[in-house]
Amino acid sequence: MENIKVLVTATPEGPKDKSVLKTPAGESNITVVTQSMWAQVAIRVLRTYLQGLVGFLVAGGVGLTAPLEIPGFYAMFLNAASLALAPAVISLLQNALEILTKLDSSNPQIRA
Repeated sequence: MENIKVLVTATPEGPKDKSVLKTPAGESNITVVTQSMWAQVAIRVLRTYLQGLVGFLVAGGVGLTAPLEIPGFYAMFLNAASLALAPAVISLLQNALEILTKLDSSNPQIRA
């Protein structure tokens, strides 16, 4: 049976990366994959940006009408790329705030 991969946040007292947790017979073992909190935030922000970019390109009409000329597509792409920054920044702020509140509750000694 193939191992099941589970992503967890890296902590000093947590499981080590690529460690395998044994399960009862007949069940797949669990392989732990660790990532820092900030790496998880970067992935979420990039995913939000790319989803926004594709969404704004589709909303702009790419592929729905006659083929665009290169200058027209370039202008639409720049528009979509700049508009997609807004949800990505909101995602960054939300995730950073979530991390800071976790740090605040788990480490009150570093509170300002």
